[in-house]
Amino acid sequence: GINAEYGEHSWQVSTAQFSSCSTYLATGGWDKSVVVYNVLELKALFRLSLAHSLPITCVRWLDRNLVTCSADRCAAIWDTSNGQKTTLFSGHTGWVMSCDTTDNCITTTSWDGTLGLWDTARSSPTSLMKGHVAGVWDCATLQSSEVIASASEDCTLRLWDRRTGTSFSTLAGGHDDSVLSVCWPAAREFTLASGSTDCSILLWDTRTCKPITRVDSHTDSVKELTPLPQQPGNFVSIGDNSLKIWDTSDSTNIKLLGSRAFPTDLECVAVSPDRVTHITGGVNAHSYLSLLVGVDDEAHAALSARYKESIDKIAEEESNKIVGFTRPSHPTKQPDFPAQYIPRSAEPLAAPPARDTTSPVRDTTSPARDMTSPPRDMTSSSDMELRSPASVSPVEGCKRESSCSDSGVDVTSVSTC
Repeated sequence: GINAEYGEHSWQVSTAQFSSCSTYLATGGWDKSVVVYNVLELKALFRLSLAHSLPITCVRWLDRNLVTCSADRCAAIWDTSNGQKTTLFSGHTGWVMSCDTTDNCITTTSWDGTLGLWDTARSSPTSLMKGHVAGVWDCATLQSSEVIASASEDCTLRLWDRRTGTSFSTLAGGHDDSVLSVCWPAAREFTLASGSTDCSILLWDTRTCKPITRVDSHTDSVKELTPLPQQPGNFVSIGDNSLKIWDTSDSTNIKLLGSRAFPTDLECVAVSPDRVTHITGGVNAHSYLSLLVGVDDEAHAALSARYKESIDKIAEEESNKIVGFTRPSHPTKQPDFPAQYIPRSAEPLAAPPARDTTSPVRDTTSPARDMTSPPRDMTSSSDMELRSPASVSPVEGCKRESSCSDSGVDVTSVSTC
């Protein structure tokens, strides 16, 4: 079941990732903020209130720093010890949709149809890789290699050589609609997984550029795929309100290892490097921390014991230090939970704007493919104003020039992993 529920964001949670030591968790949302949690203590450490001027689309750890991407066409690096922005990346002309930091190399994807390669010391890209004819949703770098896979609105995937900045293979003809997600489920360069708005997951042979297996298991778009750490061949998918775990050891027969349902449609997923917990972010502005399906009893008992210590400690603190915390469900009996720690009811979300297919953001109110524009002004959780979508093409991205802001940072240092 769900072990903890976080309600720090005031709009849907669009992205999440654990730190390399599995102790810290970063989430980003449409409320333009990034929140960093201590997983073992089950509480938020600090918030970057206005990390960007438009919704956060992706957050990734880079050693002990954070990389964020946004609809404001920017990406940035943040120092978690003081909450300051150390580098602002600009160069894309459309929304920056995702980021990959494998092997400490930064790759971004954009709705302008390009992938950007970045040096941490430079604000401009070292290369903008062109090849897709529509926006690029996602990318994944094959670990310890120079190969990058990308997933695009043009219904194809491409393989790129980081050294030359060129595409050397196109994987097409498998999906019937936009490809939203991609991952390398095994530590070998010829197996690639992709998820699409056609509700399917495909396993590809990158040597032939042909799909090997197709699975139609979700009832809505497959929004994210992520490999299971320390488990070559296994990966996690999210779509509709469910999370599923897959085994691709037999590439011709993908096996479902387990699944879990949540109380809302999901937007993002991340698995801790120690392969014990996972986090999912929902359109209801909440994040759900759970033990990974299939975790052995010994690991389950050990983590439950650590969580119980955290609960006992939390119960001794003032209520105003805990925001959006939900009593976990554990196999061992928990003490009575003080009334002041019952989570606050979620603030109602404003009605979504009219659908506009020029925006790369998916419509989270129905399983249809139609996409909506994010709120243009979200000054606070209690003062949200929706504006009509800007009449611009998705390649041009946002109507007005925007830059990332350093204001609104409320920060407490994060210790070294």
